[in-house]
Amino acid sequence: MEFSKNHPLFLTAVSVSGLALIAGLIFTIIAILDLGKASKAAEKSEINFTKLINATPTPSDSNVAISNTNVLELSDKLATMREELERGTKVNPSLDGVQVTAGIQQFISKFKSLAANHENENGPAEINIPEGFAFGFDRFKLESTVPEDPSEIALLDKQRDILDFLLSELFITNPQGITAVKREVARTIVGEEDFSISDDPSIFKISSSVSSSVEGAIDTIAFEISFTGKTQSLREYLNRLAQFERPIVVRSINVSRPNESVKVKKNEKPKKSRLLASFGKEIESLEDDLRKDPVVTDNVSEFSLTLEYIEVVLPEETNQSES
Repeated sequence: MEFSKNHPLFLTAVSVSGLALIAGLIFTIIAILDLGKASKAAEKSEINFTKLINATPTPSDSNVAISNTNVLELSDKLATMREELERGTKVNPSLDGVQVTAGIQQFISKFKSLAANHENENGPAEINIPEGFAFGFDRFKLESTVPEDPSEIALLDKQRDILDFLLSELFITNPQGITAVKREVARTIVGEEDFSISDDPSIFKISSSVSSSVEGAIDTIAFEISFTGKTQSLREYLNRLAQFERPIVVRSINVSRPNESVKVKKNEKPKKSRLLASFGKEIESLEDDLRKDPVVTDNVSEFSLTLEYIEVVLPEETNQSES
């Protein structure tokens, strides 16, 4: 105690030095920890940089050759896919409004006559159609106005040509009757989008969730055909469409039976068959349903099919330029 009283300045200096030493040690430890973190970050960055360098192919002759081979293989696969979608007879529409209108009226008369005079293996077998039936062109049985818009004229001619094919194939299967034929609207009415649909019973609009259309790559022309007959007629019709003489796919099938209505489901497990490969799960579901109730083959049912004509519009030059 006397020492501290006699030497206060010395004790103060020792205390300050001790505190400074402790503070120095603390800052030194903090600096060492920060240095360790910085060192680890630097090592990690160096490792990542090394990986990036190694992952980047050098422009050697072998790497260039491999790259070119990959591009060629991808181009060949894309060309094969395009060829598969484009195979079959293509439609070359007319732009002559008078000729197209006359062609539609001839089309209506042709199939009315074919229905009335149809024969199967047992002899005359008229195909029943509603009175005044126009096979999808109700507008043209009521008016003779010639369309003026070139795009409408071309689409109408395409629709007539495709429906001619679809109905000709259907007639071969000997249906008992045709109850409805519908197509998409060919003319655009600004501000009255639903006018043509509500005022023309032969017009329908396919749901975007059902359509195969892909903007800028695949255009489609949709139809809906309803007919009555036995299951064999439906099977034969689908088999004929599966030949793909035209790029047409079935998007949905509804089956109506006496005292029962069955909508084809799309959530069943796929089965490997020719029809399934061509048209998808709609056919697989129908086949399952028919196996459950084989008696239906002796009954007359009504079948409603939604179909689409496929047109590939993706330019071939696009694939080459992008590659």
